[in-house]
Amino acid sequence: MSDLIEAVKKTRELAADIFTKSLINLEGNSEIEIREKILSEVKNHSEIFTEGWYDPPPFGVAVLLDKKPYERLLFKSLRNSECWPNEISKFDKETVGMVYFSPVDCKTKMLGDIGLTIYRGNDQEIKEYIKKCYKSILAVAEHAKVGMKFSDLCIFADKLLKNKYKIVGWMTASPKSQKLMNFGHTIPGSFENNFVFGNAFEEIKESIRTKRLFINEIDNFEITKTCAFTVETRLLDPEKLYLPVVYFHFIVCFNKGKKEVLENFSEIFKTVGMDYMNSK
Repeated sequence: MSDLIEAVKKTRELAADIFTKSLINLEGNSEIEIREKILSEVKNHSEIFTEGWYDPPPFGVAVLLDKKPYERLLFKSLRNSECWPNEISKFDKETVGMVYFSPVDCKTKMLGDIGLTIYRGNDQEIKEYIKKCYKSILAVAEHAKVGMKFSDLCIFADKLLKNKYKIVGWMTASPKSQKLMNFGHTIPGSFENNFVFGNAFEEIKESIRTKRLFINEIDNFEITKTCAFTVETRLLDPEKLYLPVVYFHFIVCFNKGKKEVLENFSEIFKTVGMDYMNSK
């Protein structure tokens, strides 16, 4: 199973590199143009499938851009067609954006999703808020440990975040937990023996979609010594609704009990002009 955890790490690193190379010269770009930059870079990497698994949105890539009052960032689900990349919404200096990609390694079928909020403008309050949200979501990932139940990690996340933020709906989970708060999910196959994905990419996508276990208040999955799962959420300040929703996606890996939280954002921040995120 250790080789699968290494595959998760490499796929995540590759996703970050794709963002670093494609999220350049964004001024004036539409959501679709940014998505096409990402997909063009994906084509240079035969080790991953040419599209992401989280589909829709088309091709497993989400790009959302908006300016005050940031209504486009208040979506209910990326599955909804009104949230797919369009030609109308464009990037400029004061745009706040969300970008997400869901790559899958061809050999192992391990995913390496990545997603973040982008802002390169001059509003210091927005910058500080994005940094605060980043650190808060990261704190949830850092709290995870071997033997902990997902339900307990969910309770910790809820207590940590609810007094500071409004947690905005994100993903649609399994039917029994659609209405529950959700802070991430397992990477299927990263901890199960003889996991069957299927052969065609459509089968692989469906296996990932339907066989995830979610970090919610009822899932009693216990974190094993070797496994990988995502920690992700969208946060809004209920006292300052003029600020945008902020989203970050982390992956937690355990390899024979050794833990690593995958961030992989530093070079992306430099590329998009968010050096403030790399400062302490």
